[in-house]
Amino acid sequence: MGRNYWLSLSFANLIYLRAWTDLVPLQASDLYFRKTVPGYGLYLGVVGGVLALSLAIFAVVSLAPRLPERLRQLLPVAAVALAALGAGFARTRLAEHAPAAIWVPDVVFVAAAVLAYRYSSQAARLMQAVAKAALPCLAVTFVAPLFYLHAALPLPKDPPLAKRLSGTPAVRVLWIIFDDWDQRLTFPDRAPGTPLPALDDLAHRSFAASRALAAEAGKPVKEMATSTAVPSLLYGVHASGSLADHPGTFIVPGGIGDFVGGGEFVAGEPMKFGKGNSIFARVRAQGWNAAAVGWYLPYCRAFARVLTDCYWDERYTQANSAGSTPLRAAVDETRMLFENDQYSVFGDSLVGMRHFAEYRALLAAARRYAADPSIGVAFIHLNVPHPPFFYNPEIGHSGRRGHPDDLYRDALRWVDRSVAEIVAAVGGAGLDSKTAVILSSDHPARMLRKVDPHVPFIVHLPGEEAGVVCDREFSAVRTADLAMAIARGAVHSPGEVEGFLVNDAERD
Repeated sequence: MGRNYWLSLSFANLIYLRAWTDLVPLQASDLYFRKTVPGYGLYLGVVGGVLALSLAIFAVVSLAPRLPERLRQLLPVAAVALAALGAGFARTRLAEHAPAAIWVPDVVFVAAAVLAYRYSSQAARLMQAVAKAALPCLAVTFVAPLFYLHAALPLPKDPPLAKRLSGTPAVRVLWIIFDDWDQRLTFPDRAPGTPLPALDDLAHRSFAASRALAAEAGKPVKEMATSTAVPSLLYGVHASGSLADHPGTFIVPGGIGDFVGGGEFVAGEPMKFGKGNSIFARVRAQGWNAAAVGWYLPYCRAFARVLTDCYWDERYTQANSAGSTPLRAAVDETRMLFENDQYSVFGDSLVGMRHFAEYRALLAAARRYAADPSIGVAFIHLNVPHPPFFYNPEIGHSGRRGHPDDLYRDALRWVDRSVAEIVAAVGGAGLDSKTAVILSSDHPARMLRKVDPHVPFIVHLPGEEAGVVCDREFSAVRTADLAMAIARGAVHSPGEVEGFLVNDAERD
């Protein structure tokens, strides 16, 4: 009896292997981007899940001799199915880089289940051998996390925000970045039956560019990253890369045109993200209030000294989506055995649900800042249409299995809805005549059949009704300078926007 229970516990521990990886100590490079860290609640939740499953397995094993032969033959098949859950974390990691790879382990485990049914006694002995060989893992998984949690690096805190200033710019600017937003699929190659009324209306009444290059244009689209693109945009220079070398420090490595502290551009010198002459620092130097709302990058932590209003959240994956209390963590970690970031047997994945809740919180903050007349410049970085894709009430469940192109087109409607709500917030506060809106992206969609280095770029000036289409090429890195020029009142018309972005760039 004792031997059977220990083998059951060892096998249950293997099944929860993915959950245990969530307790692995966070490196400085990971901690920088986190707003929450693993705690004892998560540890107790995973332990509880393992113990509950081990008791269930032990009960089935104890009852096996009394079961009909047909049912006994199915037990090795069930064991293979449980092993497939244990390997689910590998499928998730593969799917992040190659969505089609998620099917490969499925085929392997289906074949293993068939063989287990055909050779049930041999399969049962094999499972026992696997569980026996994995017994030493019990000490590693049950005891080691206690040391990890006790010696974990502290989570960097968000410092107090800057005091509010009394000055206001000639024109308020809302600079909105939609993560992973693609120019080609939104406009020239938009799929039939994908209405985007708010975007189309604003584009027709604004400066709209068809060939705005992403901040990292020049490198393959699939290698572009928010962690490099956003610093490039906020500082108005081309950053060569990024590195989080300390929980509270984000370094942008040096290179020609890169930036350093003090607002000067020095080749070959690194800079701490949040220091130096960012657009937020430039806004505050003018005596105006700057605000930021965004995800993934810790805006409030990095730019607190130059922001009067701020909200941010981390990017959610299976590693940080479980609840913090033991019961909630046990339920969530067990649930995630049956899903990955995008797909779930329950319909919506837990990560997708977290992503959607985050979207709603980000949009609420964006609406609040859009309607606040005391905020001179607001930078808004939203997590759509970036995957995981979530429920769209107009078209049904957007998390269904399908090619990323199709799921992405569904997600574009959340971009449209966001634009509609933010513009409505501006209008509802009576700030239409004082507010300019800039829409763009950090990088194009990277997981599509066909990629393109261009991002959407729309600039709507106060009172503008006659749109201008620009087919000339320029870099979106110039957006920060454009936003400051608009705020100062130096750019008044779509023609002047084009001159600022294209003509000046060509002279440079």
